Amino acid sequence: MKSHSSNGFRRAALLTAEAVGLICLSACRGSDSGDNPAQAYAYVTSADVQGQQVPGSVYQFAIGSDGSLTPMEVASVASGITPTAIVSDPTGHYVYVANNGDGTISQYAIGAGGQLRALSPATVSVAGDFSGVMRYSLSVDPQGRFLYLVMSSQDSSAPGAAIAQYSIGSGDGTLTPLDTSLVTVPAYAGPLVFDRNGHAYLGQVVEARVGLVSQFSVGTDGSLSPLKPATVSATGAAVGIEIAEGGQIAYVLSRCVYQACDHQGVELYTVGTDGTLAPTGVATLSGPYVNPIALLVNDSTSSAYLLTNYMGVDTNTGAVYQYAVDISGTLVPETPASLNVASGAVAESLDANNLYALSANDLGRASGGPFPGGHVDHYAIGTDGRLTAMSTTEVEGGRPTAMTLVLRH
Repeated sequence: MKSHSSNGFRRAALLTAEAVGLICLSACRGSDSGDNPAQAYAYVTSADVQGQQVPGSVYQFAIGSDGSLTPMEVASVASGITPTAIVSDPTGHYVYVANNGDGTISQYAIGAGGQLRALSPATVSVAGDFSGVMRYSLSVDPQGRFLYLVMSSQDSSAPGAAIAQYSIGSGDGTLTPLDTSLVTVPAYAGPLVFDRNGHAYLGQVVEARVGLVSQFSVGTDGSLSPLKPATVSATGAAVGIEIAEGGQIAYVLSRCVYQACDHQGVELYTVGTDGTLAPTGVATLSGPYVNPIALLVNDSTSSAYLLTNYMGVDTNTGAVYQYAVDISGTLVPETPASLNVASGAVAESLDANNLYALSANDLGRASGGPFPGGHVDHYAIGTDGRLTAMSTTEVEGGRPTAMTLVLRH
């Protein structure tokens, strides 16, 4: 199954659209086999629409054999204040939620039927003191041994980002801060993503039309060390990255910020044997005032899906653009070029046969609110990689902010 928000899966990491990040990150679901059919679940975080300092929720769904979502008997569990990111570990046993409002990470075990159960302790405090207006994103390394929390600020008095690093207990899933200090980077950042060869990457927004990607090696103890060079430039405000499964191609997403709306889209990079990225000069633009939110590559069908939002007052409209991926990694538009999502796009998740797009009713509205709740749109993936819209499931509560998928055998 595919991460990003991802296992069978590859990677799981999600960031909110409000956090200007690659929200993808998804769980990847492989095919069922043997006498023990796979059980799949989806979890969606929801924060208060008004931005008040109140606890949020994690909504729980079972995924049927046809890919449809059904709310669990216990529809939701409590999180901390203003949850903005969620991730699951590759074993499918644990889920973690970053709570922007109170500086904590909620930690859960996945019980029978997919129900979440708070670990002991139920939360851990965010390591360090990173002042300014913060946005969180979460990532877990492909082996499921370490968790990383990216904290970003756009406050002019304290711009930049920092990465807090935790080990995941092999027996109980609880988080323990690593001995190494926070890793700081110079600019507002999206989520940390990994390849399969011990490297990690972080897209960053330097200014309106300038971005960069920080690149790291991941030590056996989980600590991040800068590669040489430590960064590679991006031609736009880099808000997210997707690494193709083969590990030789990287896609860097750039979006419109500060009304600089002439170069948002996806840039193609190659990945060297030492993990460093090199630009190819090939870019796929998403069009005027169409902002990329997340990209997921479906390696089994050589396809890719770009989640986007349309800019403008009260538009609150998103779409999934679909592409074939040619032998060089270039994205080639499919027909139809895009399919709409129910409201303002927040995150997407992918498995072998299905794509899910999370959207929020209150995202991007300038007036007339609040508009609580949102949707998860389900698309079936054909053998040719093309999407077919199947169903839409409502998400209750406040404002949906992130999503992850989990597969268990």
